[in-house]
Amino acid sequence: MALAVGLAVALALSVAGCGGDEDATSPPSETSQPLPELAKGWRVHRDSAIGYAIGIPPHWQVSTSSEAGVKAALIRSPDHLVAVTLVAARDPGSLAVPLEEFATSALAALPGFERRLEPSTPRPFRRTPLAAVQTVGTGTTKARGIKERTTLIVLRREGIVNYTVAIVENAQRSRSAKNRALALKMMHTLRDQPVGSPVPPA
Repeated sequence: MALAVGLAVALALSVAGCGGDEDATSPPSETSQPLPELAKGWRVHRDSAIGYAIGIPPHWQVSTSSEAGVKAALIRSPDHLVAVTLVAARDPGSLAVPLEEFATSALAALPGFERRLEPSTPRPFRRTPLAAVQTVGTGTTKARGIKERTTLIVLRREGIVNYTVAIVENAQRSRSAKNRALALKMMHTLRDQPVGSPVPPA
């Protein structure tokens, strides 16, 4: 599993976000979005530093890191065959880039593979209140020679925030498909939460 996906997504985010036209008007007010009803056994996880809320399946682990000044969340399946990295961007440059361009640029910029990942044609990522697209690429890691499949999803609350999510799975292990499906289901629960907003007690 690629351990540096958090930093890689941050790098990709800056590549995809550069060069966009900045809007001089004031951005819309950011308010917390309510979470949907979660599946039995799932728990609510809120992060006021990155600014998001999400449903987490049983036994999945959540941690955070800060590399190159970019905060990232890492969500792992119990068997560690699937890892989800999430970063958020609220700058006008990133928000000005069309979703499809943002997603393919971010996936292609991910380092650590023997060859540059070739993104699939972006398609809508549905069942979310956010505007969202997904693209997929498969490659072999330089470090360990493992074939990994990466699903790159960009979810946008127009004028407010981009969430860039990399779902990386070990493509050599068939049982990773089940946890990849759970990771996609998780992304359907992802909601915006303003940075610094109070986190309700558990």
